[in-house]
Amino acid sequence: MASAHDIMQRMRERQAAREAAFEPLAEILGQRQELQRQLAALDEPYGQAFAKAEAGGWTSDELREIGAEEPAKRPKGRPRGKRTTAKKAAPETTSTGSSADSLTAPVPTQNGAAEHATPTV
Repeated sequence: MASAHDIMQRMRERQAAREAAFEPLAEILGQRQELQRQLAALDEPYGQAFAKAEAGGWTSDELREIGAEEPAKRPKGRPRGKRTTAKKAAPETTSTGSSADSLTAPVPTQNGAAEHATPTV
């Protein structure tokens, strides 16, 4: 039968082998975290440069075709692209049915609140 000392020795050997196998991973993890930090530090200037290129006449499609990826974070300010602010007028209905009346009918109030409320139309 193995003594406690022998059992502890086998455990230490296995633990040492596990630690040795982990060392390269730990080193690469440290390098990877540093590179990710550096990449994150470039996000904002990259977004600004991308927006500046668009302002200079390049489209985002053209920039992507060249190899510039769309930035993860765009600079704050005016949104890119054109927005249309004109809204289409809602078509007026000329039908006089109960469905049209139900859309404009006042909403009933609860617990006698109608006595104190002023109608808003």
